[in-house]
Amino acid sequence: MSQSNDILEPRLVAVDSYYLSVINDRIQDLSNDAESLAMALSAIHTDDDASKGVTVAVRSALLANSELATTLSEQMDGLILLPEIKVNDYE
Repeated sequence: MSQSNDILEPRLVAVDSYYLSVINDRIQDLSNDAESLAMALSAIHTDDDASKGVTVAVRSALLANSELATTLSEQMDGLILLPEIKVNDYE
């Protein structure tokens, strides 16, 4: 999305719950991939302090992204489970 949330006008949009579910699956994939990559980095052993620092930093960032994706997925679950509403067309 190229627009900042600061300039978007609030509006109702129609989104199919199946479409939200597909997006949620992709978010879960991102979370799982980031966590798997972080665990793979744990297998790298080096005696170089700079390399250790880079490995720890990248691993920490991947785990943070995995956690964020998990939170987003939980929020998406909430949207998917919202009850269906009827909207009248006033045009």
